[in-house]
Amino acid sequence: MDGRSARWAPLIAELARWKEAGAVARLWLRDDDAVSVTPALDRLVELCANFDVPYLIAAIPSRASGDLAERLAHEPLAEAAAHGWTHQNHGGSGPKAEFPVNRPASEILDNLTEARTRTDELFGTKAVPIYVPPWNRLAPELEHLLPKAGFRGISARGRASGAREGLRRINIHLDIIDWRGSRGGADPDQLAAELADHLAWSRQIGQPAIGVVTHHLNHDHIAWQFLSELFEETAGHPAVHWVRASTLLEG
Repeated sequence: MDGRSARWAPLIAELARWKEAGAVARLWLRDDDAVSVTPALDRLVELCANFDVPYLIAAIPSRASGDLAERLAHEPLAEAAAHGWTHQNHGGSGPKAEFPVNRPASEILDNLTEARTRTDELFGTKAVPIYVPPWNRLAPELEHLLPKAGFRGISARGRASGAREGLRRINIHLDIIDWRGSRGGADPDQLAAELADHLAWSRQIGQPAIGVVTHHLNHDHIAWQFLSELFEETAGHPAVHWVRASTLLEG
């Protein structure tokens, strides 16, 4: 067995279990930190198009450009969501967060409303009312502000799922970037094993969708290669369906 075959063997085995159960695993893709059209963004869009994989672009509303909106407007697989408002850290010496609990609630609500309005104005029908908090971090006690700002979903990181107080949680589970090391692609063998583990969990507890997050501006050869292999192994698999974020928002 070569290196690639060994890497994906746990995932293929897990998908065989899905097939045996007569079930289809749902995967979805979120890409963070978009502000403008770049060669890396174009590469992501083209790669997804090659495998018919839908994707959610988490754009920073205060900085997102018209050319980004124009680029995605012609891509049938693309959707867009608000990734914070300015994506600036106001967490001080604590964990990074744009909206820490010590900021005034009225100020946070104003910023969230600006983020939702700007995303709608910029992306039109491509905009999805899902809030993607920078650093995947929004204090639970602030989540009640999201519906007030017009959001119907939140996408952070972790295995929490479902809906609470009118807000549907559509999390990601696998981040392909090695943030604590190279800040490029993480170890592909480890990523493939983690994805297989997440899918096993999904199969066992009720089949919630498993989210993969990318950051096109940070991709190196390792990250691009992993993403390409992931699509090759899953996009045509009978036990896998890559779904839109908007579909997950509906339940």
